Amino acid sequence: MLNGGLMVALCVAPITTGAAQQASSGQATNGRPATERSEVALAIRAVPGPPHVDGRLDDPVWRTAPAFGGFVQQDPNEGEPATEPTEFWVTYTDDALYVAIRAWDSKPDEISAQLTRRDEDSPSDWLLVAIDSYRDRRTAFVFSVNPAGVKQDFYLFNDNEDDETWDAVWEVKCSIDSLGWTAEFRIPFSQLRFSKAEEQVFGFQVARELNRLNEETHWKLMPREESGVVSLFGDLEGIRGIDPPRRAEFLPYVAGLGAWNEAEEGNPFRTGRERDVEAGLDLNVGVTSNLTLSATVNPDFGQVEADPAVVNLSQFETFFPEKRPFFNEGLDIFRFPLNGGSEQLFYTRRIGRPPQGEADERGGYSKAPTVTTILAAAKFSGKTSSGWTIGLLDAFTTEEEAKVIDSLGNVHHDPVEPRTNYFVGRLAKDYRDGLTQLGLFGTAVNRSLPENLQWLRSAAYSLGGDWSHRWAEDMWGVSGWAVGSHVRGSEEAIDETQLSSARYYQRPDNSHVTYDPTRTSLTGFAGRAIIEKRRGDWRGATGFDTRSPGFEANDGGFMRDADRTVQFLWIQRRWLEPGKLFRRAWLNFNQHSVWTYGWERTGLGGNVNGSWQFLNYWGGNLGLEFNAENLGTGALRGGPAFLRPVTVAGWGGFYTDDRKPLRVSMHGFFLLQPASDTWAYELTLPLTWRAASNIDITLAPRYFRNYDSWQYLQQDVVADSTHYIFGMLNLNQASATIRMNWTFTPNLSLQIYAEPFVSVGDYVGLRDVLDPRGESFEDRFRDFTDDDLILNEDGDILIDLDGNGQGDINVGQPDFEVLSFRSNVVLRWEYILGSTIFLVWQHGRADVTDNDQFQVWDGIQGMFRLPAENVFMVKVNYWLSL
Repeated sequence: MLNGGLMVALCVAPITTGAAQQASSGQATNGRPATERSEVALAIRAVPGPPHVDGRLDDPVWRTAPAFGGFVQQDPNEGEPATEPTEFWVTYTDDALYVAIRAWDSKPDEISAQLTRRDEDSPSDWLLVAIDSYRDRRTAFVFSVNPAGVKQDFYLFNDNEDDETWDAVWEVKCSIDSLGWTAEFRIPFSQLRFSKAEEQVFGFQVARELNRLNEETHWKLMPREESGVVSLFGDLEGIRGIDPPRRAEFLPYVAGLGAWNEAEEGNPFRTGRERDVEAGLDLNVGVTSNLTLSATVNPDFGQVEADPAVVNLSQFETFFPEKRPFFNEGLDIFRFPLNGGSEQLFYTRRIGRPPQGEADERGGYSKAPTVTTILAAAKFSGKTSSGWTIGLLDAFTTEEEAKVIDSLGNVHHDPVEPRTNYFVGRLAKDYRDGLTQLGLFGTAVNRSLPENLQWLRSAAYSLGGDWSHRWAEDMWGVSGWAVGSHVRGSEEAIDETQLSSARYYQRPDNSHVTYDPTRTSLTGFAGRAIIEKRRGDWRGATGFDTRSPGFEANDGGFMRDADRTVQFLWIQRRWLEPGKLFRRAWLNFNQHSVWTYGWERTGLGGNVNGSWQFLNYWGGNLGLEFNAENLGTGALRGGPAFLRPVTVAGWGGFYTDDRKPLRVSMHGFFLLQPASDTWAYELTLPLTWRAASNIDITLAPRYFRNYDSWQYLQQDVVADSTHYIFGMLNLNQASATIRMNWTFTPNLSLQIYAEPFVSVGDYVGLRDVLDPRGESFEDRFRDFTDDDLILNEDGDILIDLDGNGQGDINVGQPDFEVLSFRSNVVLRWEYILGSTIFLVWQHGRADVTDNDQFQVWDGIQGMFRLPAENVFMVKVNYWLSL
């Protein structure tokens, strides 16, 4: 699809057919456009009245508006004239901006028009309109459509980053005729943000994707070598006498839910069925012309796809991406990444998280909520005409209780999650047309803790600043941030913080920190600095990031570890012009070194990786990584640092031309630790079949195989000596992601998602750590023989350390089989503009046993013999605009 960061998330809208009338402005006598190139477009007021949005372009205003064209290719032949010309016209009223586009095509029978649901990408022709209404050269609202009328909209920020979850309420209609196809957009000013002025000047871009030629053309060319997107737009002038609207949009909803599961005899909480009815409200209010208040009261996210099943044997929490619309939309202002991956100072999934406490069943039964209720949340955000970015987010979650009926029939209510307030603030100022920016960012989490949850932190705060500066026509840039954190709580809570997997203060060889179980607070800091070359065939960056041992961001954010300093280097060579074999290619070199604050080296390595696309639009990637021997400060889960062996890893894959009905790709990786005889590999083979122009089916099977000779199990103190028990683990894991999208009209679609998952772990041996820094890997362990292991009457494995025939350590039954099947079926109908009905069916089955035999077919059969839970939901919302 349209690349360069602009068409990362294409979308489309309703289709109408019929002979579109050719506008006369800018038209040559041979029926082809003769418009010259320009970097400034002109909008005229709609006289005698606004056009009727039907995609036909036969309204009088289109015969008087000036035409703009002269589109040139970004891909495949940058700078060359478009193979098929494109023209556009712009007009406006007090309420909306109208854009008409004529996409000329000498082969109208070959126009690609796939019918998908809104915001879904597809191998189609596309037309796109992007509007930088702030004209800050950093942010833009993007609207696109394909000939089938499928709508996409997204938001660009920081010049080239995108927020695909942003949704606006706008109209577009398309028409295919003998000259090509046309699109007619109506974009209400209420969906844009701008300040009051006698004449508005917007950053502006129009782009086109011609699918059969894989050709992307721009009205204002954005060269491939440039790193920016919004900063390369042209301008739209001529909009006069427009008052920025004070927007007020309301989206109330009502939802009914019914759940059916297997009844459990004697359990009053599992009777086999549940029913519930909920109502809530989302609202957006324009406080000023470019500052918006968005709020939600008692939100419901029943239509959101379930998270995939995982087996996590590491010491770190699993990261799941945000999928809830309210927290995704407009999140760009509240993003403060701690690294290039998932770690971030604000992680929206902390709001409404699963309860952290557990109920005491007292010999009876209990029922706890699966998520924490969000009473209300609000966002106040926008950008002023003087370049100030403002963002405030606040959310309240209720205290959640588990209901308990004890063995005597008495009822109890055990708190399992405290009442909590989450706050995030952002303030930034642009200088030099956005090439320099300075900002502040802060978070606050405050909990009202009941007595049984005093082990949680009562408060957590962070405050920091960030900066970026670009110069030499955006060739060079420096950026960075610094942030401090402070957490408070009981002695038990801060003790847990010191002992957590993020820092392990209790390590016996951790001489550079002081473990104090009487602390009631912990403070730390983190920072990052980068210098980069942003343009040209050769690009690169180098810098460092650091986190002190006391840095903690997991109350409102997501981080895995502290106590580290990372130095990194990245160099890239790009080939963007088509050659004899490749259409484009990239080659990357990465290097890193990592130390603790006690100068223990915990990482040293690098990788070389490349990706390419052939002239036939097939492509692939390969990578090879090497990590030298280094200390793992978390390998023994609070024990001394362990000398990890040399690791070699690699990955690769390929993909076929996505314009074809059958698209095939493959992704795989391998890992080797020769010294420890540890290895792993994974293979994923996604297959996507376009069964019809409105049906896409994807099957993505995945197989993961791992032999880990030192998988951590547990630690036990025997005779004043701590033993760190590891297992030799054979792990087999098979899963598949299955999706089907069936679109009946641009406003009515059916989406099916399913994921079967089988994971079997078989421990074939046990070992104890003797010397964590032994010269050879074998020197670091004592392997237990069959004579050292005892099987008791419960089936638990006991370890006899001294050979006296008595078990000293009980490792239980470590073998496991995890079976899971999850599915979502969602029917979406946008019955009127901005208002939607959802019909949802959620189905789930899951179980964990100690079976150690991996048989995919037996696992699938066993999976579907498990008790099932079915949830049916109807949700109706209604959009109101004042």
